[in-house]
Amino acid sequence: MIILDQKGFSGIVKHILDLVFVGGIGIFLSLPIALKWYLGLMYTRTSENYNFLLGFLFITGIFALLIVNEIRKLLKNLNKNNPFIIENVTCLNRIAISCWLITACYIIKIIFYNSFLTIIVAMVFIITGLFSVILAEVFRQAVVVKEENDLTI
Repeated sequence: MIILDQKGFSGIVKHILDLVFVGGIGIFLSLPIALKWYLGLMYTRTSENYNFLLGFLFITGIFALLIVNEIRKLLKNLNKNNPFIIENVTCLNRIAISCWLITACYIIKIIFYNSFLTIIVAMVFIITGLFSVILAEVFRQAVVVKEENDLTI
């Protein structure tokens, strides 16, 4: 099975992420209505949590969409068989920053509306951010080696 190609596994994942990105934009735009509907089903007093949760979901939603978009860019470059370029390093660093900003939002949520799942999600985003930084450094070093090899005759 081909892994890195538009017709390979990474191409399939790229198409799935395209759908996730479009769906995410749709969910993001419908948040005020969807959240009001959800809170109306779950709780009798919706106004108490509504404003906090709406702000929380908008902020984390923006960063989640940024992460998905950066992964799409990364896969686009991988599908072109061009993995070791500085743009991929930049994508991975942006993913890390977005993960840490989402973590900051979840830490704020832990202070006001703590749950076990909130703590787990915060930990996952911390680890994902750290992994992205490490992977970005590996890619950066690979870019340096590739550029040195390209200059060698």
